[in-house]
Amino acid sequence: MRIAVIGAGAMGQWAVKELGMTPDVETIVVGDVDRARAQAVASEKGGGKATACLVDASEESHASLAEALTGCDAMVNATQHFWNLNVMRAAASAGVHYTDMGGLFHVTRRQVELDGLFKEAGVTAVIAMGGAPGVTNILAKHGAEQLDTVEEAHALCGNVDHTDWSAYPGWVPPYSLETLCDEFSVAAPQYIDGTWDESIKGGEREELIDFGQPAGLLEAHHTIHSEPFTFLHTWKDRGLRSATFKLSLPAEFTAQMRFLDRIGMTRTDEVDVKGAAVRPRDVLLKVVSELPRPSGDVVLDDVDYLLGVLRGRKDGRSVEWRVRAVVPASKEHGAGGGDVDTGIPPAIVATMLASGEIAGPGVFVPEQVVPCREFFRRFARWGVTVDAQMREIVAAP
Repeated sequence: MRIAVIGAGAMGQWAVKELGMTPDVETIVVGDVDRARAQAVASEKGGGKATACLVDASEESHASLAEALTGCDAMVNATQHFWNLNVMRAAASAGVHYTDMGGLFHVTRRQVELDGLFKEAGVTAVIAMGGAPGVTNILAKHGAEQLDTVEEAHALCGNVDHTDWSAYPGWVPPYSLETLCDEFSVAAPQYIDGTWDESIKGGEREELIDFGQPAGLLEAHHTIHSEPFTFLHTWKDRGLRSATFKLSLPAEFTAQMRFLDRIGMTRTDEVDVKGAAVRPRDVLLKVVSELPRPSGDVVLDDVDYLLGVLRGRKDGRSVEWRVRAVVPASKEHGAGGGDVDTGIPPAIVATMLASGEIAGPGVFVPEQVVPCREFFRRFARWGVTVDAQMREIVAAP
């Protein structure tokens, strides 16, 4: 197999690591707008199989993308979600199977509209295939497969961080700060009782959620995410009437993001600063990017808890399935729990696409086509545990 990873940032590097550890992968192409960064990731994470190249995902001509994808069997798009449509079109044009880490709802809705393009090209795209969305979708699929009807589908993501940060004076967002800014500042559409509710802002409607032991009860809130859309896209004909997403990050970090939003640093409109028009969010992203990275003294020790909660009917009974993935940090490789559950899954799916284990052609969301048990088996190599519980709802209002 020859597989490309476009985007050599925080999550792209872990996709490269997984591919480098996969025996069936012979060659990895690492493309990034920063060639030096691509070269570093190829050398450090590629297992001796990777080469680097300069790729500009925003390029309308797709010239650098086309060159990087030549001869590839599949690709992982690890760029920021606003380049997804452009990279997808390049993949279809090159006849290369495609997967990515999510489109943050609005882009995801537009991505499924490229189904005809991929069918015409004879290749397959599995979009929204990170941790959340991605793993959460496959957890939900496992629950849905046990039901006759799917009435409710809920995705939940919680993080518990035991890392000792005392030796590091900086600030480390758990994943893309650009995405986090949206998750705490923009409308978070949820599908509730058969209609879209777009009145909810990210960070609102907190509730205590039981993430199971040892996490226990964590306070979670709505954010903008792809799962409400993908769940409805998949199960609208099986009786689905509610589909939601809630997030729980460590309390201190959540408070910090709410503060940044409150003082306007997540804003994307321009403000005048001494005669120059600047976006507050751009300033935030820039200053955080210039903070020194943690040294080797900081050993990541966090755990992600991902849940798919499905409610429906089975043999006339009202039933709930809770399917959970517990994703610990990989101290062996220096990856946090969020790194593992976001960077590894699309690499696994890319190999499934390249080998023909996932059929097409067309554009699919994970819960439509990714085989649950085989995906879980491969993901377990990173210390991940998947468990499932069923309960019968005997009576409820």
